[in-house]
Amino acid sequence: MKTAFVNIDSLVTINAQGAHEKIGAAMRDVGEIRNGAIVFDDVIRWIGPSSEVDAYLDADTELVDCSGKTVMPGFVDSHTHMVFAGSRSHEFARRLAGATYAEIAAEGGGILTTMRAVRDADVESLLDVGDALLTSALNHGTTTAEIKSGYGLDTASELRLLEAIGELQRGHEARVLGTFLGAHAVPPEWKHDPEGYVNCVINDILPRVAEQGIATFCDVFVDAGFFTAEQGERVLRAGIAHGLRPKIHADEIALVGASQMAARVGAISADHLEHSTLAEITALRDAGVVCTLLPGTAYTLGLPFPDARTMIDNNAIVCLATDCNPGSSFSENMQLMLSLACMNMKMSIEEALVAATLHGARALNLAAHLGSLEVGKWADLVVYDVPSYKDVVYHFGVNHVWSVWVGGNEVV
Repeated sequence: MKTAFVNIDSLVTINAQGAHEKIGAAMRDVGEIRNGAIVFDDVIRWIGPSSEVDAYLDADTELVDCSGKTVMPGFVDSHTHMVFAGSRSHEFARRLAGATYAEIAAEGGGILTTMRAVRDADVESLLDVGDALLTSALNHGTTTAEIKSGYGLDTASELRLLEAIGELQRGHEARVLGTFLGAHAVPPEWKHDPEGYVNCVINDILPRVAEQGIATFCDVFVDAGFFTAEQGERVLRAGIAHGLRPKIHADEIALVGASQMAARVGAISADHLEHSTLAEITALRDAGVVCTLLPGTAYTLGLPFPDARTMIDNNAIVCLATDCNPGSSFSENMQLMLSLACMNMKMSIEEALVAATLHGARALNLAAHLGSLEVGKWADLVVYDVPSYKDVVYHFGVNHVWSVWVGGNEVV
């Protein structure tokens, strides 16, 4: 059965005429239709003004009056760590008192705090955490999310994290993609032999991850105090050999050649980029690597916000994501990320919307199916109880979602 939304005050299509990205000045065009209508079942069948919708209705089409509402594509959150165990609120309080993220990590905290909790957790408890956060994200308009492992840092724990992610893939209303992030940090048992841990990831853990078949991507944290560009490249090329598309945490703390390496290996995205200069941005742009920006992390850690303006003005593919994780960005709310991006990275509302939808899909290799409202794409859309898309950012700190649809089914 088909559904038709009619009398939509603000229908935001992010129409890219079939392209998988909108770059430069094109990001300021969100394809808004005033008093619009959209007809869909599992995919979108027609889009246009409400005055023309009757010709596309069947006798059993369900009509939904969206007067006073805004309809947009579902958010595609392409960088999260939603499956974990434990809490790091005590470390958050320490940072507020003056300790840095790097100092806490050097003391054995940070990622390693979560690692210890994850190693003690079973799949069910990991799944409970992920399910609660993913459900909240869905309630705030995220219809597709990527979720990383990376808090186990040994074979059994990494596979257990991915097993929980796989359960979400099979059982949750939101769409889920999994990423293997075994090279997230060096675990304590390898503290004096980081190279040995890199070899363990490549030779021991990666083959098991590939055999398990849940992860789509392989990620690595290349930065000061974590992994070198050379180590990261070895991990990502090993991932490619196992059929996993490369992603990378890059330029968050310092410039160590991460973005140039991402361009060299053909990563689908380079994420963070708080310290990227024009040289890094140019390398990523020229290689077609998505620049995934995580304003929640810069906000939480007090880092400089990524230079979104230089990226957009130089025609890089700019994406927004939450980085939802227990240590440096504990928020699953993409509406909040839009506000942070507009206020702190000088993005326009339109640019932020494109970055959070179409370019999120591009960062997951799903832009042929998701991220914009175009005929033939999957019917993943969100209705907001505001008369203009601008209100979603203007009236910040509250949830404007009225209903959420995934594959043509109402799920919120």
